[in-house]
Amino acid sequence: MAEKAREPRDRTVGQLLLGVSRLAHERMRVKMQGIGIHKAQGFALFYLSRHEGVPQTEIARSFQLSPASVSNMLQRMERDGWIERRTDPGDQRVSRVYLTPRARALREEAEGVFRELEDEVTSALTSEEQASLHALLLKVRGRLAEETPEGRHAPFPFGDAGGEES
Repeated sequence: MAEKAREPRDRTVGQLLLGVSRLAHERMRVKMQGIGIHKAQGFALFYLSRHEGVPQTEIARSFQLSPASVSNMLQRMERDGWIERRTDPGDQRVSRVYLTPRARALREEAEGVFRELEDEVTSALTSEEQASLHALLLKVRGRLAEETPEGRHAPFPFGDAGGEES
C-alpha cells in the first residue's frame, strides 16, 4: 500500500524551507529561460550591473561557487556576447568582468523577472507578514551561517540583505 503524501502543514520548518526554495528556483529557471538566459547568468547580470569590473574570483566568492564553475559560466556568457573579460592592467593574473551593451539591454528584463518572482512570493502575505518573514529568514540564515565553516557562507550575490548592495 502506498504511503499517503504528507500535507504541507505536517512538514517541518526545514522541509518547508527546502520545498519553497526548490519551487522558487524552478520558477526562476523557467522565467530566465523565457528571456533566453540560464538562471545563474541572470544572477551574474544582476550582480555585474552593480559591481562592474569586479575580478572573476570575487564573482566565485559571492556566488559560493568554485573558480572553475564561474570560469565555465563566464566563458559561455562571453561566447554569447553578454560579458567581456579584460586583464587587469595592474596585475596580469587578474581577469575583470564587464557587461556588454547587449547585456545592459537585457539587464532590465532580468531585473523584471526578479521583481515578478518577488511579487509572486509575497503576494499571499500582508506587509506585516512580509516584514516578519524577512526578519525570521535573516535570523535563521544568521544562525546557520554561525555554524558553517569560515569561507563556506559568502554574502548573498545581491548584497548582504538579499537585494541591496553591500
